[in-house]
Amino acid sequence: MPFEIQAHRGNDPFRLKRLLVGRPTMVELDVGMAPEGRLVVSHEHDLSDATGMTLADAREIAGDTPLVVEVKCAPPATASPSAFAHALRPHLKSVSVSSFDERVLIEVHRRCTRTPLTILFAEPLRRATVATTLGPRHELVNRDLVDAAHGVGMRVVPWTVNDANRMAELIELGVDGVATDFPSLAHALLVSRLRPAA
Repeated sequence: MPFEIQAHRGNDPFRLKRLLVGRPTMVELDVGMAPEGRLVVSHEHDLSDATGMTLADAREIAGDTPLVVEVKCAPPATASPSAFAHALRPHLKSVSVSSFDERVLIEVHRRCTRTPLTILFAEPLRRATVATTLGPRHELVNRDLVDAAHGVGMRVVPWTVNDANRMAELIELGVDGVATDFPSLAHALLVSRLRPAA
């Protein structure tokens, strides 16, 4: 599987289009649920930063670039994991799903076992997961974490990596991708590392 350059937070049409210019392999965006059950692209649980873009809109703008949907689930302030998974059903064969809430991933997996899943975490993860990809905060990533994940067939795609030196360190450690606000930087780094020395 090629190295994943995951453009971070394509949460409005203009930013999504700008990120796509950087040639990411995927675009991540945040999704909440409006009271009537509609999926809305928004980072905040109360949807206060929503621009009106829906997940369907984002898929249309992204075209052939796959989307990673981070489900913003924090009951009782938001809908339940089951409600999110139910609302996502029409999209599950064409998106990846990530969440800090393992319950969301379990509910998605029950509905579509083929949907790629990522468990996000900002502190060391000490529980089992149905996900096939670990999404740690990049400061948590070291050789032991990468080797342990690869040893059980899991991928590692840390977030949010915007520093070129740190990006290079993580590539050296063997991560499978990075989530970044600067996909063009990640792309340039990968090209430079693949280019043979003169």
